[in-house]
Amino acid sequence: MEERHKQLLIRQNPWWKNIKVKLPDFERSLLEEILNYAEYKQIIAIIGLRRVGKTILMKQVINKLDAQNNNICYISFDDIDFQKYDIAEDLINYFFKYSDENAMRFLFLDEVQKLSNWTDLLKTYYDTEENLKIFISGSASLEIKKYKETLAGRILTFYLPVLTFREFVRYSGLEHKMRTEDIFREYDLIFSDRKEQYNDLFKEYLLKGAFPELLDVDIKNMDFISKYIKESVIEKAILDVARLTGEDEKTIYELFRLLANSNARLFEITNLSGILKVNRNLVSRYINLLEKSFLIKRSYNFTTSVAKQVRGSKKQYFAHSSMVMALLDYPFEVIDTEIAGHLVEGVIANNIEKSAFWRSPQKDEVDVITKDKLPIEVKYQSRITKQDIKPMLKFCRKFNVDRGIIVTRDVLEKREIDNIEILLIPAWLFLLFWD
Repeated sequence: MEERHKQLLIRQNPWWKNIKVKLPDFERSLLEEILNYAEYKQIIAIIGLRRVGKTILMKQVINKLDAQNNNICYISFDDIDFQKYDIAEDLINYFFKYSDENAMRFLFLDEVQKLSNWTDLLKTYYDTEENLKIFISGSASLEIKKYKETLAGRILTFYLPVLTFREFVRYSGLEHKMRTEDIFREYDLIFSDRKEQYNDLFKEYLLKGAFPELLDVDIKNMDFISKYIKESVIEKAILDVARLTGEDEKTIYELFRLLANSNARLFEITNLSGILKVNRNLVSRYINLLEKSFLIKRSYNFTTSVAKQVRGSKKQYFAHSSMVMALLDYPFEVIDTEIAGHLVEGVIANNIEKSAFWRSPQKDEVDVITKDKLPIEVKYQSRITKQDIKPMLKFCRKFNVDRGIIVTRDVLEKREIDNIEILLIPAWLFLLFWD
């Protein structure tokens, strides 16, 4: 093992010299869940978009472990010297040499996808080493590469999303939890006195709220926010995809820009193919890669037929509204225009797991349908008319559903129409309410 590799490894593990690592006080909600799985043998994989805080999360896990300092090892494969199989083996074996094999050892491998044949390395250590718990992190490639077959039964995957609005509010020091399921009572008791403050926070969240490193950046500095998101998140993520798959980086980036224009709207692969002048199958593949890289989320038309879902129209949502704004160079003021409706719809849809949308042959449409068949329509405005509710009522009648939600700008009320309960909830309150 080369001396420079040894010294770099020691620098990555300051606790070996009894040096305390200073980390942000703010903790992502996923931290507690991951700690609950620390006692199990399975490898813990933390995946997610670039800059969402995977490295900090791993180091916060390290700080909370009840273990000997020499029994914890962190290796970042961001360092190009470490991205070779034999060097990675040397680093891990050096850790083993000075650890106590009779006590639990913890091995943290950050951005592990940058190591060639990493699944084989993990499988070997998992199968042969006693008292070893492995944590890994990675972005796109952990999903793009087919690791699940090699590590079947040996790995548990946890997705770290962009910051949720609830986390954003928690960081700001305001109440962020509902104590009961009665949203109207909770609003009266907890939130109503500060509704303007919550509404302002929500606007700020739309503009910059995806990434922990932007939490303390003033929204007046939109140029910096936009540059950070474009260069540190989008361009790096697309470069990762291109490098790992051998695909054309420029075409993927141009496709991503086109998708930004259709955020929270229907898109057609044939149209995108024509604009980019590339094969439609290639466009379909690139969209697949963008989704596996956590840059976008696709949504299908609500139907019980899988074939109809695949053949039918689709929507796509960017991982966060701030990415749309950065890519299209939207000014701060856009948040008070009709474009805000699409940005808010994207945030709502991304907050709901396994959602679809509904579009009838007559082109009636409901933005989000949950896995429990609850219809949610985003009308980011201050006046909700009967016409605005009409498509939702059609959905409820067709599928025998007795309740729906309209997400508004600032309207909170309950309406009863033909025995169907329609809840109108401000977007900020909905995101604190929805779990």
